[in-house]
Amino acid sequence: MRLSALVLVLGVAAQGAWADVNRLIDAMGVPEIIAAFATEGIKAGQSIDESFLNGQGGDVWADTVLRLYDVARMENELRTAMAEELDAEVAEQALLFLESDLGVRIIDLEVQARQAFIDESVEAAAKASPSAQGDPVTDYIVSRDLIERNVDVAVAAQAAFLEGFSEASGRLDDLPDMDQLRARILVDTESWLRGYNALVQSAMTEDEIDIYTAFWDTEVGEAVDDALFVAFGQSYTTLSYALGQAAGRLAPQNEL
Repeated sequence: MRLSALVLVLGVAAQGAWADVNRLIDAMGVPEIIAAFATEGIKAGQSIDESFLNGQGGDVWADTVLRLYDVARMENELRTAMAEELDAEVAEQALLFLESDLGVRIIDLEVQARQAFIDESVEAAAKASPSAQGDPVTDYIVSRDLIERNVDVAVAAQAAFLEGFSEASGRLDDLPDMDQLRARILVDTESWLRGYNALVQSAMTEDEIDIYTAFWDTEVGEAVDDALFVAFGQSYTTLSYALGQAAGRLAPQNEL
């Protein structure tokens, strides 16, 4: 009986921890951000078709891209990984801010900006705005180390795609110089982050920007960031490898 009671208690505790992390993921607008990411990924699939398959991927490639960018699967993967990476107590503490009136308002602004960035004209305008180079945007990006973190994820994902493509196609001699690839990704990533955060901050007061920046500079904020980047990095790298393999399997049918 004691063992059964212990198992029951542990089970309830695990469910509670999972619930806190799920609340945190929802409070951060992650499901909506994943949906926007998937929309852009599907569009990018067309570029992969043109670059690697001579535009001859057809319905097979289009269906593969849609299947791999399945929002429900991606969200479930991230929830599982976050639950493994993040302590429930940290999630609970983060929720004190993220579920506050200010936290909810800022996350809404982030989600709206992320959805707006699907429109390339909006993205271009935000990147070109003077505020994208301003101190508030710079301070926020630096406080979360967003440039290096995002570049690391993007480079790992790109490398995984190329690995999957090379393995499936047998073309091992066309891999790019990874240092040059990282340099290009670094420039694009910083430009994107500056434009995106400039758009978010355009609807915030100076005090709100300072409070939000300070939250991510706390131990709780840093722990949430660490878990989020690990979880997303794993999911994105796995997805990219699968995309590379799928493209590699189709590549022999085309003149590259």
